[in-house]
Amino acid sequence: MDGGHPTRTAAPARHRAPRLAGVDVARGLALLGMIAVHVFDQFTRRGEPTVATMIAGGRAATTFVLLAGVGLALLSGGRHPVEGRVRGAVAVRAVLVGAIGLVLGGLVGKATEVEVILPYYGLLFLLAIPLLYARPRTLALACAALVAVSPVVILWAVADGGGADLSAGGNLTFGALAEDPGGFLAALFVTGSYPVLAYFAFLCAGMAIGRLDLSSAKVAGALLGGGLALAVGARLLSYLLLVRAGGLARLLDLDDGGSVRRATNRLLWSSDDPVGSWWYLAVPAPHSNTQIDLMHTLGSAMAVLGAALLVCRVPALARLLGPLAAAGSMTLTLYVGHLLVLATGLIDNEPALFALLAAGALTFGHLWRRRLGQGPLERMVSTVSARF
Repeated sequence: MDGGHPTRTAAPARHRAPRLAGVDVARGLALLGMIAVHVFDQFTRRGEPTVATMIAGGRAATTFVLLAGVGLALLSGGRHPVEGRVRGAVAVRAVLVGAIGLVLGGLVGKATEVEVILPYYGLLFLLAIPLLYARPRTLALACAALVAVSPVVILWAVADGGGADLSAGGNLTFGALAEDPGGFLAALFVTGSYPVLAYFAFLCAGMAIGRLDLSSAKVAGALLGGGLALAVGARLLSYLLLVRAGGLARLLDLDDGGSVRRATNRLLWSSDDPVGSWWYLAVPAPHSNTQIDLMHTLGSAMAVLGAALLVCRVPALARLLGPLAAAGSMTLTLYVGHLLVLATGLIDNEPALFALLAAGALTFGHLWRRRLGQGPLERMVSTVSARF
């Protein structure tokens, strides 16, 4: 993944690499995945994981963050990083996105069970600023180190009961910040829904990928093949540890409720109640933030990006996926919009609600992009950040 130390050239701050349809398509898929996990229950009444959980659980959020890293790399010049006011623009963007997330958490947190990712996004962007011009190899090593170390820290911190008292549906809000700044920061970094200590690994991976030639079929194929190998390898390792080495049996011995089947499904597909055992680090559950989970979702996100880049090399398919790419170009607007719709509670039929939100996102994105270009929130953030 190392392309050597990129050469920096002087250029205006607004310089950026050309927009890639495959990146937008991958981002659009991540958006639909997030909508699905927000709409559908995590488990069926029989205690089985739903299709939305099995397909998009954990993977959608990881893909979002990985593509955010790709976007930062492209913003600063892609394969040929550009010196300018990029750091200032990223800092302002981070503050704006984080502030939108804190407001949104207060608005929808009590009306939905959704945990808003945007405050974590804002902090991720701030932490990325010193690494904007880092070598791809440095970024890859940082990613590997975080994948190895962060799960241990998070498991210890969660078991210790740290973090803010989040009253708005488990969301970070301005109220939580004012009442308990220390706990607020602990939640952001370690104990929250999308702990930055772990998710920064995905951002680093995305920034490294963004320094590659994403227009190359060879690079896209490597992302697809390498991502699939990492995702499958992580699940295989989990199987060996949990089934062959007996880890699952030991974890179930520590579980004190429900049938064996339900307890097994919760261990494998839910991160609600981490078990106080080191065997828990072999669990592949979405958002469990174990090494297995981080490797699997990272590989899945890489594979999604690689597949999208390959598909969009065929002009007819790229045109067919135009609405998905358009939605992917304005995910901030559509992410906020779909949460506001969910908060109304007007529709409680899950398939109908998902169909409405997905169709609405694709239609709005397609029409808005054709007529007005950037999404409304994207334009606001870009306009403000360009002044710094």
